[in-house]
Amino acid sequence: MILSLLITRILLIELGVIDYGIYNLIMGVVGLLAFLNSAMAVSTQRYLSFYIGAKQHYKLKKVFYSSICLHLGLAIIVLFVLELAGLFLFDGFLTIPEDRTSAAKFIYQCLVATSFITISFVPFEASIISHEKLVFESIVSIIEVLLKLLSAFCISLILDNKLETYALCIVGITLITRVIKAFYCFKNFNECQLFLKGLFDLNIFKEMSSFAGWNSFGALCGVAKNQGLAVIMNLFFGTIVNAAFGIAAQVGSQIFSFSSNMLKAVNPQIMKNEGMGERKSMITLSLRATKFSFFLLSFLLIPFALNIVFIFKIWLKDIPEHTIIFALLYLGGTLTNQLTIGLQTAIQSGGNIKLYQSIVGSILLLNLPVAFFIYYLGYPAYYGLISFILIELLACFFRLFISRKILGLSIRQYYRDVLLKIIPPFAITFIICAIPAFILPHSFVRLVVTGILSILSYSLMFYYLGMDPFEREQLIKIKEKLLTFKR
Repeated sequence: MILSLLITRILLIELGVIDYGIYNLIMGVVGLLAFLNSAMAVSTQRYLSFYIGAKQHYKLKKVFYSSICLHLGLAIIVLFVLELAGLFLFDGFLTIPEDRTSAAKFIYQCLVATSFITISFVPFEASIISHEKLVFESIVSIIEVLLKLLSAFCISLILDNKLETYALCIVGITLITRVIKAFYCFKNFNECQLFLKGLFDLNIFKEMSSFAGWNSFGALCGVAKNQGLAVIMNLFFGTIVNAAFGIAAQVGSQIFSFSSNMLKAVNPQIMKNEGMGERKSMITLSLRATKFSFFLLSFLLIPFALNIVFIFKIWLKDIPEHTIIFALLYLGGTLTNQLTIGLQTAIQSGGNIKLYQSIVGSILLLNLPVAFFIYYLGYPAYYGLISFILIELLACFFRLFISRKILGLSIRQYYRDVLLKIIPPFAITFIICAIPAFILPHSFVRLVVTGILSILSYSLMFYYLGMDPFEREQLIKIKEKLLTFKR
């Protein structure tokens, strides 16, 4: 996370606000179709984890082979659509300085290539997560970030074409890391085989295609909520606002990664429980995932939000206009999403996602017409992020009621096991940390004081108010094992 934020700082300094804004704008446009990466990864992971839990190993091979065919086809379609879209995007649709149009077109082609590679290799990433080989996944992720950091440092050594050079490096890094993951899968997982006769199963292919189609629709809506907002901001405010929004999104995604790593470990277990027919255990685990994900995210968010001015001054040096308010609101939307994040995996585990994706996805898409209307009326850019939070909150309500309908989730159980466990510790900790934050000026001392208070108070509050007896017992056992290991 720290390395990713360092990369953002270096890029902002080396590229400048305009070029950094262009890079984030093009990333946003390509991201409108690159959403297929995450959507298809979840779809493939769902079926792999389900059949691992059901111990149907021959079907695992069929699922993997079908997913290879599916992803290659989708990668080609995405390539075609993005190339077709590129003919129109740079013909007046995007607001880009005239002297940087050729650079923007080159970056676009690089990011199109990155999307093609990423989508093609999704089955291998899904296999690694389904088999819970998270240490290897973490090692490759660290390698990827280090290579990106090296690329960011390298562009500081050249005088011209910095933006184009960095974009080209990203293509190479994406290809290298995906090939490493594919090689690991071939060596370690029996189902990861290619070109074997009789593995293609039309029924599995159709089932996966239907699931992936609806999951892709939901992912598209989620991406459009974020990246589509970046495009609308560009139409009304230009690339400088895109730079601020890009930084806010980067901060949000990096803080979210602190909790998403935990979800990567839990999600396969949720899906495997459903595969074994343990619906009750699956729901309980998904609620625990929601609670701990909220805790991990807010654990970082509280001291960060209270010291954002000081942190940004140290991190960015020159802070683009709107960046601080954008970051705070974006983090608010990310935290709101955590309220039901475990239920998203639970619904996907059940397999019947048509109702969920059609309703919740459509709600998330509302952010685009609402933001456009707000900006058309002349309101400031940050109003689009206020609507971002409110629409995310509305989506949370619908996730709850759809979970009740599809999975049999008790709303009372959610209220008792999640809301009552996360709101009091969060509120108490925030108040405790806010007192010195309002007294002390923006400084390193304030960061240290609020950071220590947050760690101590939130840990204690969550242990006694947020965790149930079973969870506290498991935590004590982990502590005892660690102490025994040290001895």
